[in-house]
Amino acid sequence: MHEALDALAGHGIYINALRVRAFPFQNEIADFVASHSKVIVIEQNFDGQLMTLLVNEAGVNPASLIALRHYDGTPITARFITQEIRDLVSHLNVRPLREGRVA
Repeated sequence: MHEALDALAGHGIYINALRVRAFPFQNEIADFVASHSKVIVIEQNFDGQLMTLLVNEAGVNPASLIALRHYDGTPITARFITQEIRDLVSHLNVRPLREGRVA
């Protein structure tokens, strides 16, 4: 994930990241989601189990979540994550921020 974050920063896209390591969820996950208007949920799972758990068990509003799934049987790569997030940013018409700039 750090490699993808660095690559995105090279394209002027700066995002926050939080790795979910266990279930049941700790409060910091709900706090992270609540502090962002949109959260991209990256999963290597066809069924979207993490997204389902966030909605059903943590009470997260599904409208605030964007699914990014990789399920072709190969390991997920930084290149895949970077390209998918770049595509999402362009489709959502989000203007990337420059580093150090406060909106």
